[in-house]
Amino acid sequence: MVAPDAPPLPSAAPLTTAAADRWRAAHRFRRLDSRWLALVPIAFVAFATAVEPTGTHCNAAGICADTWGDEIAAWSVIAETILLLARVRARALVPPAVLAVLWYVPDGLVTTAGRWTAVLVHVLLSVVLVGAELGRRRARQDLDELMAPPVPYPWTAAGAPSPVTPGRPPVVRRALGAVLLAVALVIPLYGLWAEAGEADHRGRATAVTGTAGATDEDGVLTVRYRPPGGGPERTVGLDLTFARPPQPGDAVPLLVDGDWARAAGVEYSPVEDVFGAGLVALTGLLVLASAAGAEARRRRPAFAGSAPALAVRVRADSGGDLLVEPLDGPPGGPALWRLVEDEGYRWARYGAGDGTGPGWVPQREQTPDMEGDFLYPDYALDIHDEEEDGDEEDHHDHHDHDPGIPLPPTEAAARLARAELSVDAVLYQGPDGPERQLLVRPGLLEHEPHWLAAVVAPAPRDPRLGRDRQRYRNPDLTVSALTAETVAAAPEPGPGTEPMTARRWEMPFVLRAAAGPAAAVLLAALVVLLDADGWWNGLVRPLWTGCVGILFCARPLSWQMVVDRDGLRVATTLRSRVFRWQEINAAAVHRNALTVQLRSGQDVTVASRPAAWLAGHFGDRCDPRELARTVATAAHRPDLRPSVRLPDRLGSPQHVLNRIALLGFAAFTVVHYLR
Repeated sequence: MVAPDAPPLPSAAPLTTAAADRWRAAHRFRRLDSRWLALVPIAFVAFATAVEPTGTHCNAAGICADTWGDEIAAWSVIAETILLLARVRARALVPPAVLAVLWYVPDGLVTTAGRWTAVLVHVLLSVVLVGAELGRRRARQDLDELMAPPVPYPWTAAGAPSPVTPGRPPVVRRALGAVLLAVALVIPLYGLWAEAGEADHRGRATAVTGTAGATDEDGVLTVRYRPPGGGPERTVGLDLTFARPPQPGDAVPLLVDGDWARAAGVEYSPVEDVFGAGLVALTGLLVLASAAGAEARRRRPAFAGSAPALAVRVRADSGGDLLVEPLDGPPGGPALWRLVEDEGYRWARYGAGDGTGPGWVPQREQTPDMEGDFLYPDYALDIHDEEEDGDEEDHHDHHDHDPGIPLPPTEAAARLARAELSVDAVLYQGPDGPERQLLVRPGLLEHEPHWLAAVVAPAPRDPRLGRDRQRYRNPDLTVSALTAETVAAAPEPGPGTEPMTARRWEMPFVLRAAAGPAAAVLLAALVVLLDADGWWNGLVRPLWTGCVGILFCARPLSWQMVVDRDGLRVATTLRSRVFRWQEINAAAVHRNALTVQLRSGQDVTVASRPAAWLAGHFGDRCDPRELARTVATAAHRPDLRPSVRLPDRLGSPQHVLNRIALLGFAAFTVVHYLR
């Protein structure tokens, strides 16, 4: 219910279903135009590294180095990745420019596979980016025609100045950009300084002949040599590319000056320093450009006068964002884009500068009318009207709700129901324009006033997608809401109502016993096959990934749960736990996971797909949905809880076998590394 003296919603041209269809048709490439495109040039770099030859530009000493052409090609692809990640406005021009560099620069790509793969990759990138940009321009032109003429902002129509503050200057971005540019300048200067020291050592060095040793997995060759003045044998690591890699025992010419030792014939090249500095400078320029754009927007009048606007319908998703729908479309239909609100301004009865009249103020600013009931919509004030007064365990004041604590099932169901509500709103500027958007709407979410004006970023965001009709639902809320549905479907209390039977659900004995040991054996075989060197690749990484892999494989196949008078007993991979009924908030199967939600905010989750498949073939002893319904009902209906306690002992034999599997795998990995 809106206060009688609240301002009317501004009148604007409606976003129709036909315009929405044209928007979707123009944006068919928009989902592909994302930061994930940066993975394409990264994959191309990996492919080119595998197929392009190395050691093709070598000096008389047989030591090879990258040329300017090699570095320009590599730099251009890495710069392309940075620009795609930054989502610069002119990113559609980047792939054609990089392709031209790769094709024409000398020594950039020399193999046929590398050159034509570069053509294929960058043509596909160009098609996606150019198609997305053309669609964006076409959709924006259509919106510009639809939004004419401009509509006054609500405060302008009321004869008041804009309450939107310009914001703070982008000091951090400016400083970060300046630091990056300074680092880019220092890199080549440091290289020149280091080379001056190397040249001084080479001028005093003595030529000796060393003996090649082993080459590690990083390509570093170990060379043993005797100092010119005598003394014990020393070693030096050479991270170089040779035309003919030295084999153990081969002679390697060295230059030695005291503790300084280098391979003879190494020539200084500023190529790596220059292009490394170029990447850092590119990042710094992008940061400074972002700061300049933010400063330009800050200096312009903030939402003053009038602007193009659309009348739309918005509804909230369970994450608190707003989904835009056409005004004449069906409520709850497919959304066009998602709005993430930033700073908000509310209409207040005493929000004028002198405090005696209405006006728009920052949403969190205190005004004399904050205590008035009219400030909040009815459906945001009390969602417990239909609850029983005696159910105090499920009744929480949502105004003081801790976001880390799960909502009671009835409140979660009400919040998800509100996600289906939609209200009319006015969207100024529209998406993909040069300016930020402004959404003026009635209150829709909790703790919101009747009228709210919120600033939104200019770029549209895609709605959150899912695989079923619960497309925009938060998993935690959905589990609680499904519990509310389960409790509502339970038998009505009465003299003829019988309590549920105490039961045990579990995975079959063979699976519980074999899951952990089988995973340990397979991972141990993988350690032997990979046979990596070094303390990290040969010990730490196999230990970490292997132990996590054993737990990951064993968890969905090792669980047991018992429902009885005392509560829920759970046995998972390594331990057993007991939860009293008063500790359980919700239980449901959602997104292929059986989740038992505790009032403390913790969850007990196991993958439900293996158990669901087994239940379809071997009965409901491991049916996760039946287990979830039983737990949810018993947690909220004391009269239906089982009346007996089962003496069953949980955790056998999986706890012992899984611990043996973990310890055995760890011991095997350590022994294999030390052998």
